[in-house]
Amino acid sequence: MTTKSWRNWKRFGALGVIGSAMLLAACGGRTVNQSGSGTESRAQQDPAAGPGPSGDNALPEPNIQDRKIVRNANLELRVDSVTTAVQQIDDVAAGAGGFVSASNVFVNSASDGEDTASRTQTATLTVRVPADAYPTVMSRLRGISKETVSETSTASEVTEEFTDLQARLRNLQATEQRYLDLLNKAASIDEILTVQDRLNGVRLEIEQVTGRINVLSNLTDFASITVELSPLPAIAQGGTENWVQKAWNASWETSQDAIVVLGTIAIVSAVFLAWLAVPAAITLVI
Repeated sequence: MTTKSWRNWKRFGALGVIGSAMLLAACGGRTVNQSGSGTESRAQQDPAAGPGPSGDNALPEPNIQDRKIVRNANLELRVDSVTTAVQQIDDVAAGAGGFVSASNVFVNSASDGEDTASRTQTATLTVRVPADAYPTVMSRLRGISKETVSETSTASEVTEEFTDLQARLRNLQATEQRYLDLLNKAASIDEILTVQDRLNGVRLEIEQVTGRINVLSNLTDFASITVELSPLPAIAQGGTENWVQKAWNASWETSQDAIVVLGTIAIVSAVFLAWLAVPAAITLVI
């Protein structure tokens, strides 16, 4: 190769290097610009909540211990004393690690001729107890009463909803982190405002999902039992002696009525006989 040819090749090589450098610079500038304007584009493309996990990230099938069940029950009980039963229910709930969340005691209006002391009481209480203690508490509540009028219970499984909410929360938290990364890379006020707006929306969803998870956790961790209390009928509370007294009073009143009727009949009969005797006496005199 001649010296002239070598110089030509050297010149072409230098031009090639410069051209490549300019191309890279142009690409780099475009990349920088796109990293700014692309922030908004990616902010628009990144969903607030991505699809549920799949493959290796899929959630395992919950076992029996992980099942989330909401338990509710209603008891209608008859007791000797409503006031005493209310205190007993409070003690049962506290002993099981629970509490009485609502309590209403009613005093029925006195009927005609009934004194205030004889008015009956009724009560309605709502008890929250740990789910593990639910069967034991139900048994103890039945033991307080003299008679169980009715009992109903329900169990609703929310395992699937709870699991879906947890997966959604993880996706939202991952999206939040991506927006934070984009916020750190934002190069203009517009980009910052756009990303911040999207970030606020994701955080609002995180609060909503977290709130629902907390509600389900509370409902499944504590069973809810509503108890309605009413006194036993008066005949059952008073016993045989009270029944005998009432029967005696009723029979005595009946006897008095009979005496009045018989007395009336006797008086009428005497008057009638006297009326018959007057004509006979007149005849004898004549």
